[in-house]
Amino acid sequence: MPKIAQELGALQVKRLTHGTVKKAGKGKKVGDPIPALHAVGGVKGLCLHCRPPKGPEAIGARSWILRITVGDKRTDLGLGSYPEVPLAMAREKARELRYRVQFEGYDPIAGKRAAKSALIAERAQQRTFGDVAQQYFEKKCLEFSGKNPEKQRRRLEQHLEDYCLPELGNILMSDLEPRHVVQALNPIWMEKTPTAERVRITIYNVCEMVRHDGILRNGLNPAHWRGNLENFLASPAAIHDEEHQPTVGYEGLPRFWMRLQERDAIPARALEFQILTVARPGEVRFAEWSEIDFKERVWTVPGWKLKGRRDKKKDHKVPLTDRAIEILKMMPRDNGAYIFPGYRGKETMSENALNLTVKEIHQADIKAGGNGFIDPETGKVATAHGMRAAFKDWATEVGNVEDYVSELALSHIDTSSTRAAYKRGQLIPKRRKLMKAFEKYLSSLSRSEKVSKK
Repeated sequence: MPKIAQELGALQVKRLTHGTVKKAGKGKKVGDPIPALHAVGGVKGLCLHCRPPKGPEAIGARSWILRITVGDKRTDLGLGSYPEVPLAMAREKARELRYRVQFEGYDPIAGKRAAKSALIAERAQQRTFGDVAQQYFEKKCLEFSGKNPEKQRRRLEQHLEDYCLPELGNILMSDLEPRHVVQALNPIWMEKTPTAERVRITIYNVCEMVRHDGILRNGLNPAHWRGNLENFLASPAAIHDEEHQPTVGYEGLPRFWMRLQERDAIPARALEFQILTVARPGEVRFAEWSEIDFKERVWTVPGWKLKGRRDKKKDHKVPLTDRAIEILKMMPRDNGAYIFPGYRGKETMSENALNLTVKEIHQADIKAGGNGFIDPETGKVATAHGMRAAFKDWATEVGNVEDYVSELALSHIDTSSTRAAYKRGQLIPKRRKLMKAFEKYLSSLSRSEKVSKK
């Protein structure tokens, strides 16, 4: 028969302490303090676990352990620390646990796990939109990349603080409904539609963080558009006409190009380069020498620098014309990373440098007796970004080129045909031929003037 532990009294238990090494070995010397497990009797398997004291402590930490077999596995269950849990209470707890395990099939380990899961679920139910929004903000700040992640961080922070948190911040995620999202969006939906749509997407993304946790009502994202918010808010496409960037029009490009040649400044050469590559102004501002392959005559724009590019790992290759190469070779190489540096030692040009150059050319043309460069549709002075639209119109109406080729030149990959073309190597030979024809068109007026002067 197994030995039955002697039933100790309260005073005897109080005197129990840690043990000492009886036989040296494994780095231990005789007399070194070690933890000890003392059976206290009264209930089978009830023990007091005594640890050696630390630092100035006279007695080490002591706690109750119930050694019990659950199913076919022996398990040590903690019943609390001593003397906070006195002997009588420890025996009562141990007796109750033994009865439940032996006669009710209770699994205390599974019970603890279930209780912990229930507690976590209960805490999750108490999370507000503001709590989850903070978590989303911290996550996105780690993911922001590119030239100006700080600007991305500030924009998200502004959207949350100005438009989301005032209405939604204190609402429990479990209580959040579409009507709350509508309340947050209504004040800006008509007047600031693009901003409102971006705010809606932010709210949607915040809610997505907990959608699979079983917190949201009916498991549905309250900021989802189709079949949800579209029933309460007017379609963005119906209430907002996207304003296109003013353009000189492809008819005015040769005359603009001629005026551009008269200017001797880095922003003017950068604008030339932008027109010849039909890149976005920002891509030219941050163009780096490491992206240029003079041998292959190609500029490789990293995917993360491209606006609207979902696949940030997919680079965009730009074939360079003779004049584009010529511009690059005349730029200073003073160990700076960027091709078109700014004034007064700045690494890059200012954000408005290219648009300012366009305005100066417009004013110079008017001063010389011309009509300037006004977009006939908007009545506004053309912009650097508008040169891309002029190229697209020229490619469509004059260049006699397939649409997907000009779309690739503009780094648009929204259609299945342009995506397929990317898989075939971005059609560099076809696009090189297209850009050479475009360069020829740009300089057509200056060439004809030279012939007339002879």
